[in-house]
Amino acid sequence: MSLRNPRPWQVLPLILLVLGLSIWGSETWLRPMLDPGAGDRVMLEVPEGCELNRAGCTVELDGMRLVIRGPDTIPPLEDFDLILEAQGPVEPLEVSYIMPGMDMGVNRFAFGEGADGVWLAPSALPLCMSGRLDWVAQVRFAYQGQAYEARVPVLLERSVRGM
Repeated sequence: MSLRNPRPWQVLPLILLVLGLSIWGSETWLRPMLDPGAGDRVMLEVPEGCELNRAGCTVELDGMRLVIRGPDTIPPLEDFDLILEAQGPVEPLEVSYIMPGMDMGVNRFAFGEGADGVWLAPSALPLCMSGRLDWVAQVRFAYQGQAYEARVPVLLERSVRGM
């Protein structure tokens, strides 16, 4: 085998090996870093028509009530607070924002404790170059030693400034 002019069939096994190791490595090390605890969370259903706005979205679980809400409108590229109001011993973890079917990078924000069972996650969302404005807030919290996730639809609104 000549190292100067390898034949395609001689290089193919090396390419497949590198590709296989890359996929295995990303699933083994990268995914847990980007989405910690993804395998042991219980997914909660949110009520039909629920959306992240000032009215909020209420989730009930074993006698505990959780309200997830935001401001009236959420324009892209502007700061806003995601608000989590808990009636029960809840430990808010974080909120991640995803756009279904589109890789928009990591948009993850931690909750900070407010007053009287209210938690805030200062957030901001990028503008999608395709013009899409549909996002999903993945709100993660712990309750009675179990991790939970509620997915709440978010619809950004174009601002008057020409977006």
